[in-house]
Amino acid sequence: MRYMVLTCVSVVALVPAAYAEKAPASLGVLTCTLVKPGQDTAHKMSCGFKAAGSGAEEKYSGTIRESNRDLPPGKVVLIWTVLGPAEEKMRTGFLAQQYVKGTSATGQTPMLVGEGNSAIALQFETNNGGAAYEAITRLELQLTGTPA
Repeated sequence: MRYMVLTCVSVVALVPAAYAEKAPASLGVLTCTLVKPGQDTAHKMSCGFKAAGSGAEEKYSGTIRESNRDLPPGKVVLIWTVLGPAEEKMRTGFLAQQYVKGTSATGQTPMLVGEGNSAIALQFETNNGGAAYEAITRLELQLTGTPA
């Protein structure tokens, strides 16, 4: 009887660990260059994604669809860490989707979460004047090319 109780307690203790959500892994870095024209409401960007480890760099065109604040004038480089499941099989163009600002704990920078694949998120990394870029609430990426 004592062994049966000990076995049951051990199994119950292991179940939450087996079903706990896995922390997202860094899949690579997305670097975008934004040139903000005068009164354009959709801010265009050219972007490159470099996968962590190996893999060819993918080229994307991006558009900032919504922002809570005006973005600074001139040429700006934006950098995001791409987060997702560690076991994610990264197919060509997997970043091509719309992203929306997710909720975050107080004091943490909010992430942009994929609408088509919510397991993929963009964590903002640029430090110079980051507050303006944290105001980005909707972003769209489209694959434009991969090296041959």
